[in-house]
Amino acid sequence: MTGLAGPTLPQLGRRVVLTALREDDIDRVVEACSTDQAERFLDTPWPYARADAEGFVREFAPAGWRGEHDERVWAIRESLRGPLAGVISLRTERGEVGYWLHPDAQGRGLMADALRTLVGHAEGCLTWPEVHWRCRVGNVASMRVAKAAGFSYLGTREGRWRDGEPGLEHHAVRIPSGMPAGARPWPRLD
Repeated sequence: MTGLAGPTLPQLGRRVVLTALREDDIDRVVEACSTDQAERFLDTPWPYARADAEGFVREFAPAGWRGEHDERVWAIRESLRGPLAGVISLRTERGEVGYWLHPDAQGRGLMADALRTLVGHAEGCLTWPEVHWRCRVGNVASMRVAKAAGFSYLGTREGRWRDGEPGLEHHAVRIPSGMPAGARPWPRLD
């Protein structure tokens, strides 16, 4: 299906291409958001159903590009016409990035490339002075990606997740000028 609102031009990374979501991405969204890791670490509905993916692809993502809310969503692909490898987004209200990968795309450095690409867009084209990142404690894979993309670790804070449940979150920031005040060493990520 064509006609879904999204970025008009792809963002090109070294290993990935960031594009608009497509109708044929729905099955891959369901697969990625139905895993045990998605239940633990993503702030998505649970259990995740096909109707959730259809709403995300057909309604939520295009609405952000039309300016109806503050989140802009890109599909991560290894080629322009390739299958969905994951999703990455910018949330303008908080100056924050969020992301996830399909299980068969994990462990190959795709997300770090996607994150570096999108942060470059936020810093260069959007002139964001800083880009924030957070994840739930225990999400070591997300922490590795943020560290590889040049984010500076700021520590943990109390946060709220799905259905308002509290939990500790790791926080980091990336600023073009280098190391922010209050930066700490990253915890061990092995």
